Amino acid sequence: MGLNILLVNPNRFKSPPVIPIGLEYIVTALEKHNHNVEIFDLCFSDTPEKDLVKILNGKLFDLVGFTIRNIDSAIFFNNEFFLPDFKPLVQCVKEQNIPVILGGSGFSAMPKEILDYLNADYGIIGPGEIIFPKFLELFQSKSIAQKIFDGWEAGVDKELVNLRGNKVDYPLYLNKGGIVGFETHIGCDNQCPYCIEADKRIHYRDISNIINELSHLVNRGYNHFHTCDTEFNTNLKFNLDFCSALIKRNLDLKWALYMKPNPYNENLFELLHESKAYLITLSVDSDERIQKSNKYTYDDLANIVNYCQKYDIKLAIDLLIGYPSEPLESVKKMIDFFKINRPFTIGISFNYRIYNHTPLASLIKEDPSLQKKLNKPYTDDENFLEPIFYNQLSQEMIEELLDHDDLFKIAGIASGVNYQQV
Repeated sequence: MGLNILLVNPNRFKSPPVIPIGLEYIVTALEKHNHNVEIFDLCFSDTPEKDLVKILNGKLFDLVGFTIRNIDSAIFFNNEFFLPDFKPLVQCVKEQNIPVILGGSGFSAMPKEILDYLNADYGIIGPGEIIFPKFLELFQSKSIAQKIFDGWEAGVDKELVNLRGNKVDYPLYLNKGGIVGFETHIGCDNQCPYCIEADKRIHYRDISNIINELSHLVNRGYNHFHTCDTEFNTNLKFNLDFCSALIKRNLDLKWALYMKPNPYNENLFELLHESKAYLITLSVDSDERIQKSNKYTYDDLANIVNYCQKYDIKLAIDLLIGYPSEPLESVKKMIDFFKINRPFTIGISFNYRIYNHTPLASLIKEDPSLQKKLNKPYTDDENFLEPIFYNQLSQEMIEELLDHDDLFKIAGIASGVNYQQV
């Protein structure tokens, strides 16, 4: 017999609002196993606790899940810490003696810390569509022996076709500046020392099922999409095959994507153009140690700028500068490079949000000189759950290097995200 499960989106950040597609994917997976699943979306609620209590009083649920997409807004300027707003929502559920399970990319960054902070019962790290049904088998048989379950090991269900859009109010999101996301894979093999998604096992979805998912959404009237992959180009053959399949279906859509500087070839950009990709956001580091670990050079960056121009794809750069012990000359070299090799726009970040369990966090813990460059006092028991940023560069220094070139924008000061600015 199936369980009655409520999946809650507590994310009320609206710059821009993000459709909770992770919950939609989970619904597909759980309904395949005959569970009764509802999504309760609090994104646009003015009274989230009151609204949650009302739905809990109206129906008996065996389990309530919360997706933690982000711990905070991740950008230094105007930073928002989300977990304090989530805590009373979890408490509302606990007061009715209903077990709570957490998931989402934000939760996966610091699962034990967040589980303890929110006083939840269980958690899933990584993709949930295989591990969640397995968890529910243990839950029903009362044989759970752990609190946190590993979805990275279990992977994704490639057989699922996610026919979405009927459990979340898409028009409301789109009218408020949101966009419809989709996922070709989960995981990333980059080695960025500050990133919560680095060095994660990659699981690819079935290309034909992804295309069918997009076709379903186009038939529902949606035609503007953005990938939710950490980075689209983790496997060049998969990328080329996906673009070729999308071209063959000739759907009435346009799409944007995140990329890293390697791997790529010219054929990728040609097929991206033919498949109606119009915007690439490319993640770039000025620190040449990070460039080396992620296997790209300035020549690769120049090639990508040129290919985007050749194939009429807008290129936005997300540029991170000022990693610990990076010399100022390295930062200047990157800025000067992009003044010559000009993409569509560049967003610069020079404050590093520190997340526990990353190489950057370990570096900070071991070096008192770096601790002095944090935006808050450091203590030996720091777990980095509340937002703390490292910064060795002042805004004045950056503005002097930029020299009023309007190609560059400081992230968090300029409003909007890349797809809203094209």
